[in-house]
Amino acid sequence: MHFRHFVLLFLLLAAIPITLPGQQQSDSPVYKNYRPQSPSAQLKRSDIDYNLMHIFSLERKAYSGDVAAQHELGLRYLLGEGVEADTLRGAFWIRRAAEQNSADAQYNLGILEFNGWGIPWNPFDAYRLFSAAAQSGMGESQYILSMFLTENLVVARNWEEAYKWIKKAVEAGYAPAKEALADFEARGLGVTKETKAQTDTSSSKKSAAKQTLGFVFFDAGPADTTIASDAILLKDALREATPQLKRALGLTKEQTKTMELDTAGMRVIREAAEEGSPEALTILARSYERGIGVTKDLVTAAIYYIRASRMSSPRAPRLLTRLMEQPGFFEELKSRTARHDADAEVAWAALSALKIDYVMTQKEGFITEKQALEFLKKAAAANHIQGLIELGLCYYSGRWVQEDHREALVLWTRAGNLGSHEANTRIAALAVRAEKDPAKLSAAITELEQATQRGSALAQVALGYCYETGTGVVKKTSEAVRLYRGSAQRGSQDAYFALRRMHDVIRPSDKEFQISDME
Repeated sequence: MHFRHFVLLFLLLAAIPITLPGQQQSDSPVYKNYRPQSPSAQLKRSDIDYNLMHIFSLERKAYSGDVAAQHELGLRYLLGEGVEADTLRGAFWIRRAAEQNSADAQYNLGILEFNGWGIPWNPFDAYRLFSAAAQSGMGESQYILSMFLTENLVVARNWEEAYKWIKKAVEAGYAPAKEALADFEARGLGVTKETKAQTDTSSSKKSAAKQTLGFVFFDAGPADTTIASDAILLKDALREATPQLKRALGLTKEQTKTMELDTAGMRVIREAAEEGSPEALTILARSYERGIGVTKDLVTAAIYYIRASRMSSPRAPRLLTRLMEQPGFFEELKSRTARHDADAEVAWAALSALKIDYVMTQKEGFITEKQALEFLKKAAAANHIQGLIELGLCYYSGRWVQEDHREALVLWTRAGNLGSHEANTRIAALAVRAEKDPAKLSAAITELEQATQRGSALAQVALGYCYETGTGVVKKTSEAVRLYRGSAQRGSQDAYFALRRMHDVIRPSDKEFQISDME
């Protein structure tokens, strides 16, 4: 299976606001086409007698098999419109309507099953429902079906089919599909030779398409080093940002193009980066690489790209490789290492650990494993935070040293005491898999919850594990899926494989749902 082409389905849900039962209704797709039947919309909510009569009438029609009444009654129970909100009853009536081939009901039930809201999580049934609604011509379902065909979790990846359905969604007038279609065509994913030839006839159109990124196609094409990629980095950050980060990134179009942040914006970016946000770390790296808002420093840029890579950023490794290929990078790294600069030594050792220092071998930039380890030990002895974290990773994984989780914990504790939020998150993530003391386990979960709220992708994965296994919390499959999905979309392979494992546990035997490990 090629993770680099993974496109996570929930991205489409991130692009469409969803209203949970009990919240005020918006343009949520969960309640697609919901309009309270007139004259109920003209009456005040305090008119209890009328509401009761109207619900009674709806129930009579629903029980008699009226599909429209079944669908509306289901939505009313979900929304708490005229009745007490009841997700189970809502799902029951929407399912009854879906069984009568109501496309809206099929779509809404698919959303509930895909998220595990009020009913068991079942993405396979959700796929069938979205597929049926897509066949009827619903643009939203066609768009979702396309995403199912790209992520390789429910059904095997099929770029050609995905492209076909995304085109249908555009033709049906579903606006979000336009950006996705442009990205498909810019990357040549599922595009026929004829379509590709038509797309290539206009260089300006092709250039514009490359600047869109509706979904994250990991490593699906060469990374841009143009201003457009700066906008993409900001887009990544905004998609998974904390409320504070979103406010800080409330930029004008011109600022988005150039990635220029004011002092307050840069401060929030730094705070998010220290929490372990891969998007914020990548933005900081880019800022130091190009000298945007900070003094240009290629070694510091490398450190941030390394940290972003450690936090599963899908973009940081390629951007780091591009940085290393820049004229002057190796010379600066070598010069500062010769002066025993801790940042340079830690950066060089980490590049060796990531096995991407080969870029520098043609310039005699090779260091031995022994030298790399010595660089990290020296930095750790001097309380260099990233040196402590990197050396801890060596002991945790058994790289260059004997595997020793206890020593890793000691090193990360030192980094945490020096103010590293990332180190504290790593300690908590380790604790939920090994800690037996209920009080310590509870404290670790609290740390992970707070870190997740502050933007840590690593904490998302660890917290997902807690909900998947019932470790320190009430076991909740839908919450585990939500957390894993969020982290996988941000680039975490651990989260992706956890999702794949959870899908495999309930995977039906039907041929259409079988996925080869070679996919």
